[in-house]
Amino acid sequence: MSEVWNKSARTTSAEGSVSVRVPYENGRIFAFAVLQEFDQSDRFIQDIMADLDARHSLSSADRSLALDVAVGVVRRSRTLDVVIQSRITRPRHKVEPDLWRVLRIGAYQLLFSRTPDHAAVDSTVDLCRLLDHPRWTGFVNGVLRGIGRLLTDAPATGPAVTSLPTSHGQWRSLNEAILPDPRTQRMQYYADAFSLPQTIAQRWTSRLSEAELTSACFHTIDPPGTTLRVNSMRADPNAVLQSLIDAGCKASAGKIFGSIQLEQSPRLETLPGYADGLWSVQDEAAMSASLLLAPQPGESILDLCAAPGGKTTHLAELSGDKATIVACDVTHGRLQRIRENSARLQLTSIQPMEVPKDGRDLPAGPFDAVLVDVPCSNSGVLNRRPEARWRFDQNGLEELVVLQTRLLLQACELVRPGGRVVYSTCSMEPEENRGVVDAVLMALRDFRLDRERQHHPGQPADGAYQALLIRSVRSFVDEPQNQL
Repeated sequence: MSEVWNKSARTTSAEGSVSVRVPYENGRIFAFAVLQEFDQSDRFIQDIMADLDARHSLSSADRSLALDVAVGVVRRSRTLDVVIQSRITRPRHKVEPDLWRVLRIGAYQLLFSRTPDHAAVDSTVDLCRLLDHPRWTGFVNGVLRGIGRLLTDAPATGPAVTSLPTSHGQWRSLNEAILPDPRTQRMQYYADAFSLPQTIAQRWTSRLSEAELTSACFHTIDPPGTTLRVNSMRADPNAVLQSLIDAGCKASAGKIFGSIQLEQSPRLETLPGYADGLWSVQDEAAMSASLLLAPQPGESILDLCAAPGGKTTHLAELSGDKATIVACDVTHGRLQRIRENSARLQLTSIQPMEVPKDGRDLPAGPFDAVLVDVPCSNSGVLNRRPEARWRFDQNGLEELVVLQTRLLLQACELVRPGGRVVYSTCSMEPEENRGVVDAVLMALRDFRLDRERQHHPGQPADGAYQALLIRSVRSFVDEPQNQL
C-alpha cells in the first residue's frame, strides 16, 4: 500500500513508483495515494479511503477534496484518458504510471470539478514536487494547459464530437473534435464520453431508447444523492423533514412516502435524528423491494442476503416490528452491521444468522415471505460503486447468474404454499433480472410471477429490478418439476 510522506521522509520503490510516508500534506496527495492503492489492488475505493483516513488527519475541506478527486478519477477514467491522450504524442505505455495518475488528477479538476483552471494546473504541478518528481512539472504543466485550451464557454446540448457530458444532464463544448461521432460510432461515443467499458456501452446502446440511454449514462457519472427513509415506528416524516431544514439542511420530501431527499451529503451522524434512530439512509429504488414484499405483523420472514441490513430494517418497520425476521449473511462482520443498525433504530424483531457460502444449513422454514436481494453486477448503481463498471465482464456476469438462480431456487423452497418471494437486484442486465426469474419459474411450476418492477437509473432513483413470486396453495404433485 502507498504511504503518504513529507519532504523529510520520501522514497521511491524498486519499480519506480512513488512510496510515501506520513503525514498527508493536502487532499490531492491523499487522493494520489488512494488512486495508487486502487490501481495496484482489487479493493473498493471507499474501503481504501476509510483505511487511510483512519490513520491520518486531514481537514474536512481536504478530505472532501480527496474524496471528490479519487472517486471522480475512477468514475471518469476512460474519458480522462481520451482527453489526455489527445494532448500528447507519445502512447500511454510510454508514460510512467504514477505520472499518468497525476495527469488524471489534474485533468479531472479541469474538466469536472469546481476548481478554477489556474488552481487545477498549479496544484497538480505542485503535486509533482511533493511526490519528489520535479522533472515531471514541465510536462504536466504543458499537458494540462493544452487541456485548458480545449474548453469553451459555448453551449452544448447533446452528443457530438465536440460535446462532453459533465453532470446532471449538462454538456460542455470543446474546441476540437476529440470524441467519436455519435451518428456513426454511437456505442464508442457513449463509452468514451460517459466513461463506460465497451461491454456495458454495447449492451445499453443496443437495447435502450435514446431517453433511457441518456438518463442511465448521466446517472453513472453524477455524484450519488442521499435519501433518508424515516423510521415509521418512531417518527413522523414531516416532523423529521422540518428538523433537518431547521438544522440548515437542503432537504425535501421524496417520491415515496417517508423518504427525504438531501441536496448535499454531510456527515450523517451529525444530523438530527440519527442517534435517536429516526431514519436510515436508503435509495428509493431499494425501498421498493420491501414495499413489494409487504410484510405483515405476525409473519415469519426470511431475508436471505441481508447485510448491511437496509432492507431488513425496512421490513421490520413495515411490519410494525411485530414479525419474526431471520436475517442471513455469510460474513460475521456484515451481520454485526445489521445488529448495530437494528439497535440504533430500536428494532427487536430481527434475528441475524450466519450461513455458509455454499448455501447449506439455511433456516428450515417454511416462511410466510422471503426477500432475496442477490449479489449482482451493480450496473444500476454505477454512480455509487465507481469500481463496478471496470469489473463488469461477460464471464463474471454468467457466474453471477448461476449464483442468483441458486439463491432464488433456495428462497422458493423455503416459502410456504400461498407464500411470496421477492427477488431483487440493483442491475440493469436482463440475464440477471427477468432471465433468472423465468428460469426458476420453468423449474418450479407451483410459482407464478405476480408483478415486476424495473427501475431505470436516474428515473428518478437508482437502477434496480424486483419481482414478486407467489407460491400456489396446492402442490403440483402430478407433474414432475424440471431441474436446472
